[in-house]
Amino acid sequence: MKTNLILINNDIVDAEEINVHPFNRGHQFGDGVYEIIPVYNGKAIHAEIHMENLFNAMVQIKIPGFYMEDEMVDFTRRLIEAAEVTDGLLYTQVTRGIGSYDLDFPEQCEPELIMQAVPLDREKLAEQRKAGVNLMTVPDERAVKCELNTLNRLPEILAKNRARVGKCYDALFVRDEKITESTEAAFMIVKDEMLWTYPTKLGSIHANAVRQLIKDKLAATLDMQVIEKAYTKEFALGAEEAFLCGPRCEIMPVVKIDRRMIGDGKPGKMTLGLQKALEQYISEQTK
Repeated sequence: MKTNLILINNDIVDAEEINVHPFNRGHQFGDGVYEIIPVYNGKAIHAEIHMENLFNAMVQIKIPGFYMEDEMVDFTRRLIEAAEVTDGLLYTQVTRGIGSYDLDFPEQCEPELIMQAVPLDREKLAEQRKAGVNLMTVPDERAVKCELNTLNRLPEILAKNRARVGKCYDALFVRDEKITESTEAAFMIVKDEMLWTYPTKLGSIHANAVRQLIKDKLAATLDMQVIEKAYTKEFALGAEEAFLCGPRCEIMPVVKIDRRMIGDGKPGKMTLGLQKALEQYISEQTK
């Protein structure tokens, strides 16, 4: 993988050739949005869905759509080919562009799109999946529009660091005593033979293509129903199984929260069954 190649707007260049303008609003204010797309066997999975998520976020924060969704999907193909990406991630961000130092954004900003290939060690993920991972809970202090993938990620950065220092895989956000999601993935539990997850309508979790795939397709392969309902940490600790799901971690079993065991403390059959169903789905999509 050639991680030095970057797609900026419509051009693929060496990263060393890119200079961040000091007046770029993404650099000054975090004024922009991002999306992460998984790549398997040289193919971006659900590129159209991810770019639709990105486009919708741009609309909501009033960044003009300077490229069409199908053009942005084509950018993923071009970068995968140029950077020789076999397996990994594509990170795409769009900032509002260059403007004067003022919180109120000017109407005539020209947006800037940057896309880069990011390595991902899926063999290491598979090893972690065998034993499951530990999470720690932290207060969810993110902005009210945290359902959008904005560049303002300081709460996630600090929570991820806190988890690492605490020797945990990730941090799990809690808002109003209810678990929302982790720093980079959705959170689900298996309880009473059903899947439980925080409801998207409450607007406190990111759009997550793997979570949506579980709801729309994978859960049915195990005859499981998905319940979207807010629940507490104590409710989650009483579950038979728990897991994270997202483009970076796929489906990752969670065996402890705040050092308290979930179920028998081992990855559960439903969680591993969903991972197997995901792998089969990816195989079909990348033939």
